[in-house]
Parts: sequence; C-alpha cells; structure tokens
Amino acid sequence: MNTRIQTYPLPNNCLHHDHEHHQLVIAVRGQAEFEIAGRGGRVDALHGCLVPASEVHFYEGIGDNDHMVIDMPSLDISTELQRLFERPLYFEADASLRLLLAYIQREASMWNLFPEAAEGVATGLLATLYKHLHADQLAVKTPVRGKLDLAAIEAYIQLHLNEPLPVARLAEIAYVSPGHFHELFRDATGMTPYQYLLDARLKRARSLLLETRLSLPDIAEQVGFSSQSALTHAFRRQFGLTPGRLRRLH
Repeated sequence: MNTRIQTYPLPNNCLHHDHEHHQLVIAVRGQAEFEIAGRGGRVDALHGCLVPASEVHFYEGIGDNDHMVIDMPSLDISTELQRLFERPLYFEADASLRLLLAYIQREASMWNLFPEAAEGVATGLLATLYKHLHADQLAVKTPVRGKLDLAAIEAYIQLHLNEPLPVARLAEIAYVSPGHFHELFRDATGMTPYQYLLDARLKRARSLLLETRLSLPDIAEQVGFSSQSALTHAFRRQFGLTPGRLRRLH
C-alpha cells in the first residue's frame, strides 16, 4: 500500500474499525469525535489525532464536515518518526503544521498522480509534528542555529506565491537575519532563495496552464509576476518554450 492522502466527510453516526496502517486525521472543515483505545478526543481544524496501526477506533462526524485522512504504511516511516505511533495521540496543530496542511489540501489533486510525492509530504508533516511534540529533545540533539524548518518555509512560499517574498520576509518567519537566512537556505537546498522562489512560481504557472483555463495575465498575477511579459520571458528561459505554446501543445 502506498501513502494515501484523501479529504472526505465523516458520517454523522458512530462507526468503528481498525486497519494495518498508521493514520493521521485532522479536520479541514467542521469537527468529529474520536475514541482510540478508550481515549476520547476532539478533531477539528486545530486538533488532530494519530491512530496507530491495528488500534480499534470509534469516530463520528459532527454536522457538516470534511476531514483530511492520511494513511501511512508503517514500513514507510523512519524509526524516529515511528515514535509518534507508539500509542494513540491527540495533538494541537501549531502555525507551521497548519501552513503545511493548507499546502497539502490545496494541492490535493497531485497526491494521487504522484504517490512518491504523497509519501514525501506525509513524512514532512510527521517531521513537523514530531518537532512540535519533542522540541526539548530536538534542542538537545541539534542546536537551533544552523537549521531551517524547510517544510514550513516551503508551505509559506506556496501559500504566498502571488505576493512579493523578499529574503527579509522569509528570514522573519525563520527567526534569523536575512544574511544568515540566505546562507542557510543555499546550504540546505543548493539554491538561493530567489532561485528557489522563481522555480516555485514557474512550476505553479505550468500547472495552472495545463490544468485550468485561466488567462495568461491572470496566471501571471496568481504566481507573483508583475506582468504577462515578465512571466513569458522567465518561462521560456526555464522551459524552452512560451506559456502560450505549452498550452497549445497540450
């Protein structure tokens, strides 16, 4: 079984089951009540739960709701992250986690097309959750200085592609100076923040060209280019053809 990311409503009547994979559940809209191994808890947009493999759990959606459900085969998770599933767990979604969840939800169509991407983003989500739950232990293992939360930065970039994103703004969410952020980011990704941001804008533009009927000016605006001509110039340099030609070919 591959990692699977789905969003759907939970029924408004109490059901129960168990399964051979680990599971993360959090609400996109509305809420639900869960009971896992006798431990009850609420799941909503700010609170989720981790269901270990083979644990019988009861669940009931409350009114109109949609829940993100991530199914993860236990063998696909690192030994360190397996600690998250040693027992049933209810967690609070902090700002970094909510940014990443928003990105996962917005790109929902991608995860069925690219299972390896689903596994990667699910692992990133678990790593962010692990950091949130075990901050003290991580602080002992590795100094804060010299580390960037790349998952949170990527989620932030994806949510704000249509806005100016100078290095100072990205450095602010990483709690480091702009100069230090530039150095850390280049060391971690092999790209400068500008190169990374440009690549993200152009990849989003390509997806919008192929998957929507938006006009080129609208696409340029949505991905943060000042004009259609600026998008066209950067797009041709990156992909070897203009946005219009790509759309005609497909």
